[in-house]
Amino acid sequence: MNGVAARTRARELDRQRRWSVVRHVVARAAVYAVAAGAALVCAAPFLWGLVTAFVHDRGGPGASGGPIRTGRAPTAEHVRFLFRSTPFPAFVVNTLIVGSLVAVVTLALALPAAYALARLNRSWGTPARMAILLVYLVPPSLLFLSFSRIVATLGLADSFWALVLVYPTVTVPVSVWLLTGFLKAVPVDIEEQAMVDGHSRLGAFARVVAPLVFPGVVAVVVLAFTLSAGEFAYALTFVWSNARMPVSTGMPARLGNGDPLLWQSMQGGAVFVAVPLAMAANLFLDRFVAGVTPHR
Repeated sequence: MNGVAARTRARELDRQRRWSVVRHVVARAAVYAVAAGAALVCAAPFLWGLVTAFVHDRGGPGASGGPIRTGRAPTAEHVRFLFRSTPFPAFVVNTLIVGSLVAVVTLALALPAAYALARLNRSWGTPARMAILLVYLVPPSLLFLSFSRIVATLGLADSFWALVLVYPTVTVPVSVWLLTGFLKAVPVDIEEQAMVDGHSRLGAFARVVAPLVFPGVVAVVVLAFTLSAGEFAYALTFVWSNARMPVSTGMPARLGNGDPLLWQSMQGGAVFVAVPLAMAANLFLDRFVAGVTPHR
């Protein structure tokens, strides 16, 4: 009887193990299937824009084309028209200039503030960090009138310097939040040991802390550039000349001037701008998550 019971027990355990393996495989397959479906849904606008930019229409770019013609080899005429016959290249250059300057200003303001919040153990540190993040949530529609007065007083209207002045109000709060998380992940003991070895606090930060948080700093720079490149309300309010407009307002307001005949070229422009930004953001996604994760 003991032998029969033992064999029965062994068969039951083997059946449970096989069933556990099957359930694990099914669960993993379901997760991958959902992830693949979500990726396809997110990539669908990029794929549609890419396909649309390279297919033929009946009249060519800038003409009354009508329906898209399928069954023909891809064509680059719409992309060539975008770069040769529209102000799109100027929009891209303006976006690069503004985004780069805003990233530098953001880092210069956010890094010292984040260091103070991360290293100064005060009771107001956490409330101050929350208050800074809440500033980021204030919609631009409530602020652009006040900023318009400031920009007009400084004589920066219709200049991308107005955007360099205003955009840090969007990028600095969230950058302070992220950089504080990165700096809190660095043990204080490392910095104190460098100070014991003779470095000042600034020297210890430059020699020890900065290399450790450098990937996070790069992630913040990418985030600041992405936020400034995608901002619409301030760009539409403060800049209206074709030669100074960024992509976010230049494409919808000036490229086609409301004319649907250039929509295939506009699709190409949207993909040209959006894909590099999406790839850069995805490259540092884990850093963004690490920055908002609480550290003790």
